[in-house]
Amino acid sequence: MLRPYQRRVCSSLPAPTLFAAAIVSLSLVGCDKDTRDSDIVNVKVAEVSELVKNAEGEPLALLLIDPRPQTEFEEGHIPGARNLLLTRFDGEKGRDPRIVQFSESIVYGEDPSSPVARAVAKRMLAMDYKDIRFFAGGLNEWKAANLPIETGPSKPLPAAKTATSRGRAR
Repeated sequence: MLRPYQRRVCSSLPAPTLFAAAIVSLSLVGCDKDTRDSDIVNVKVAEVSELVKNAEGEPLALLLIDPRPQTEFEEGHIPGARNLLLTRFDGEKGRDPRIVQFSESIVYGEDPSSPVARAVAKRMLAMDYKDIRFFAGGLNEWKAANLPIETGPSKPLPAAKTATSRGRAR
């Protein structure tokens, strides 16, 4: 039996009011832009290799995102990759200006069955990051192509360029 202070509030509200309240509450939870697997642009190992080679000496040309756990990342990753976990891409925090400044980004995991890597790519698309692609073959395909591997910790992202009072980056 309910005590007086435990009385059900919903039972006294008409059904249309409850329905309207449910719709409003769903819209407030921060539903992301609907992003499907078909929205993801895939890239092949040869293109990733070429992009990595072309990005040498251009620190903001390419961001390789490896969302695997830190220990796995440190055991081996594509040269120049950054270890950025899924939790970094929280839609409520907005886009990270240190990531936005890159010309393009490629997300990869261990292999095509890496759900976290695909989730990072989808979340970045939902957050309106531009030029996001997914390397489905991942580290396994990179190794199979006899391409170089780096070990060790992730390099930090470069600081975001800030605008001066005249609007130019400094």
